[in-house]
Amino acid sequence: MELIKVADIPRSTYYYWEKRLNRHDKYADVKVAIQSIYHEHKGRYGYRRITKELKKFGIHHDPK
Repeated sequence: MELIKVADIPRSTYYYWEKRLNRHDKYADVKVAIQSIYHEHKGRYGYRRITKELKKFGIHHDPK
């Protein structure tokens, strides 16, 4: 792997990130809901209001 040599990174790091990039995003639907709420209210809602709106839609998301 010439890329590993050029980037001067360990092989394990390369394979870790390669595996990670092909993973499905389990929060994709939550992200779409957050963006729609944010744009619906023209960017005036902060995280507390957005959290309340998500709960109205039945989406309970851990803030961590």
